[in-house]
Amino acid sequence: MSNNIPLVNLPLPEKDFGFKIANNREILLHEGLDHNPFRPHRIQFYAILFILEGEGVHFIDFKNYPYKKGSIIFISKEQVHAFEMNMERKAFFLMFSEEFLEKGNTSTSNLMQHLSLYNHTLYPPVIQLEEEKTRLFLDITQKIKEEFDAPDDELTEEIMHAALKIFLCMSDRIRRQNRSNIIKHHYHDEYLLFQKLLKEHIFESRKVKFYAEKMLMSSKKLNRITNEMVQQTAKGHINAFLTLEIKRLLMNTSFSISEIAYKTGFEETTNFVKYFKKQLQLTPSQFRAQYQ
Repeated sequence: MSNNIPLVNLPLPEKDFGFKIANNREILLHEGLDHNPFRPHRIQFYAILFILEGEGVHFIDFKNYPYKKGSIIFISKEQVHAFEMNMERKAFFLMFSEEFLEKGNTSTSNLMQHLSLYNHTLYPPVIQLEEEKTRLFLDITQKIKEEFDAPDDELTEEIMHAALKIFLCMSDRIRRQNRSNIIKHHYHDEYLLFQKLLKEHIFESRKVKFYAEKMLMSSKKLNRITNEMVQQTAKGHINAFLTLEIKRLLMNTSFSISEIAYKTGFEETTNFVKYFKKQLQLTPSQFRAQYQ
């Protein structure tokens, strides 16, 4: 079995809406896939794993998250995840593109940016439903599945789109109701911008000043933002973000350590190894060996 970490695009069903839904049997069979869903793979879409029965763990970005009946797990675009081979689990797995979610959105804001569900830096990826709410979410999900499996007409896509937005918005409301420390202060938008800039430029620069200047503020203010939002210095946040990207690349054995060093902005492999070991107390080779 190859240890390369695949980059997985949204599967293209007959209904090519930028959306797909599968039940646990379909997950276990994984027919028509060009990757093994039980090995870590990096997705290029957004996903939801809704647990109806059974207990286990789901692997996301090098952490195992326990689940049970009523758990909803949100997996973001670009994250590495893997299913466990769980025959006792009953679940639905929903996959969608951001374009599908934003279809018909006439507001000036991006819905995905305002949902807390996929911001795993700020919030954990799992919410837990009570019994009554589980039944309600199951009704919504079964309706989506029925529409997806039935012959489509001019309303099929609209119904699935509307039901998905209801599912996400209700989930986000539950998360906000269940957490007393949801971020409400005025630094929220600035922090989201910082996250966006990190995604765009992390291999270009690891310096706080670089991002502060792009945000038209001082390094001191950027430090204040990250300290209030995630109790971390801006430099610490940059290091954590870069380290995660390096870990994802290290799981792909087709890249040498030197190639990954170059890809992630290090001119010398020795400096790359020193940097990584300082963050994790492991060398890149030692970390890679854990997943082979």
